[in-house]
Amino acid sequence: MPFLTSLLEAFAGDESPIRPRRSDLFADVSVTNQFGKEFRFKSDLIKDRAVVINTMFTICRGSCPGTSATLQRLRKPLSKLFGKRVTILSITIDPENDTVALMRDYADIYDAAKPASKDQCDWYFITSTPANIETLRRSLGFYDLDPKIDSDISRHASLLFFGNDTTDRWATSPVQIRDGLIFEPLRRILGTTVQERFGLQPQKTQQNA
Repeated sequence: MPFLTSLLEAFAGDESPIRPRRSDLFADVSVTNQFGKEFRFKSDLIKDRAVVINTMFTICRGSCPGTSATLQRLRKPLSKLFGKRVTILSITIDPENDTVALMRDYADIYDAAKPASKDQCDWYFITSTPANIETLRRSLGFYDLDPKIDSDISRHASLLFFGNDTTDRWATSPVQIRDGLIFEPLRRILGTTVQERFGLQPQKTQQNA
């Protein structure tokens, strides 16, 4: 029984097998934001950071405008809590048409056509080559198991995928719910302190009389 033998050997050492980090599976492809700046996706935008990711396309008349409006509203409380330590990444799934210029025009609708202020979290609208976007969205899990549905960009899921590379905590949330119900899991996954994750203030130590 070769499989059982190899499995026992894997657990025979002093250390348990190392589980790969979720972000290790993300494609490190070249992407460009709405300001024309190029990045390596995993190396520059994910490593050691907290992120909120969604997919969209600029001529979408379905869920995209609602998702973008929700992110616009959530940007203020996210910025207040995390500042520059979190980045919102909106990735086009129509890269053949969504040029950098179109992405910036779309970002302008949601007050993201100018670089973020020093106290505001960055919001990048990402495009790249069709091949890079295909590799990227599949590595992030933004695809449908049914090839017919997956090939129709108008039927893409309205989901936020968010996490913190430092802690390797990752989760998804539907967008068509109240902002407060989205923000709570966001802060718990993205945060690194008790205050950030649960809104609790550290207890003061009582001094002896």
